[in-house]
Amino acid sequence: MNDDTVKKLALMIAANCTRNSVLEEAEKTRAISEEQMAKFNHQMSNRIYTFLTYLLNKPAEEYSVMIAELSKNYPEAWALPDLDQSLINAVAKSSLPSLPH
Repeated sequence: MNDDTVKKLALMIAANCTRNSVLEEAEKTRAISEEQMAKFNHQMSNRIYTFLTYLLNKPAEEYSVMIAELSKNYPEAWALPDLDQSLINAVAKSSLPSLPH
């Protein structure tokens, strides 16, 4: 996958992961500043972009080394993820055929 596409994909993932989240609510209630949120968004986009670059564009050996390194920070106390219903609903809504006028 070309680098520009990977960068855009990273931004889409980051934006959709923070939209309507606890973090976005914290920004609205001024628990974190707009500047902090902008820094967080940029940091997350960079990390997702790096992960995708290794996953999609690096040789398997480099990807394996990265996964081994990242696994050192595996969040044992976190609950396993579920599919996010809001994202599933957005896809389903977009994929519905248009009604004739």
